[in-house]
Amino acid sequence: MLKTLQSLFFPDQPATEEALETRVDAAVAILLMEVARADFDVAEEELDVIRRTLVDDFGMEEAAADELVHRAAAEVDDSTGFFPFVRLLNERLDQTQKRQVIETLWRVAYADAGKHHLEESVIRQIADLLYVPHSEFIRARVRAEEASASS
Repeated sequence: MLKTLQSLFFPDQPATEEALETRVDAAVAILLMEVARADFDVAEEELDVIRRTLVDDFGMEEAAADELVHRAAAEVDDSTGFFPFVRLLNERLDQTQKRQVIETLWRVAYADAGKHHLEESVIRQIADLLYVPHSEFIRARVRAEEASASS
């Protein structure tokens, strides 16, 4: 499983457009899982947000989303940092899409009845690496918090 994700990020040959889109899906899933695991307790609500994001935002089938969530969890266990995933997102996403990623990270943090300071720290690091301005980081947090309060 880990080999499959590693091959997405470190291929031996140039990737097709479809493979690049798969890499974006995987990179986002891995970052979402990083936030879910930041507080050392992955709640089912957090996994639901990750799955819904993959289905709704990336158009994945539910079975494929479940599989990617499992692969992302394995990758996070073995990961040594965000750089390969963030680098890909910096190359492939525009500023608006990067802000959407940050808001989705916040939705994961708020999914289990409130954010943990370790989740916030991870999101802040990712936002900085994605060059998302601090004001947008805060706006994304407020939108996610309001959405979690209304659900």
